[in-house]
Amino acid sequence: MGRTITVFIVLILFIGIEFYSGVAPSSLVGLPTWAWTIFAFIVILLISMLGLVIFRLSNSYILRQDTLEIRHGLVRLNSFIVTPNGFGDLLVYQSFGGRIFGYGDLTVNSQGERQTKLRLVREPFKVAASIRDVMGKPIVRVEGHV
Repeated sequence: MGRTITVFIVLILFIGIEFYSGVAPSSLVGLPTWAWTIFAFIVILLISMLGLVIFRLSNSYILRQDTLEIRHGLVRLNSFIVTPNGFGDLLVYQSFGGRIFGYGDLTVNSQGERQTKLRLVREPFKVAASIRDVMGKPIVRVEGHV
């Protein structure tokens, strides 16, 4: 959201400068200069959003009945599974922007001093409560149970 607002404010500033200097109505390849400026800033916005799209495609967090699986990567997949036996504690971090838009980061500490971050999680406190419910239960193994 911050990127979009920044690009929009700079776009308005550029168009204002174009109109103030008198170059906005001049034509370039059949379109006025202000239209090319808007097109250029839309391209800039799309390129800046590309990193977020790649992040979304390359990270997944799967909470099962008895494990938490964390997968990172597009080309090379890195998978990490936390079991209730290995679960240490869970930290929730939510910035000011995260509080406004409802996202945050979770840090899962497991035994063996391993720290794993779950970034940009929607509703981080609800997700943290779900993880604590699943990971806080002791595992009882029954023979023949799959």
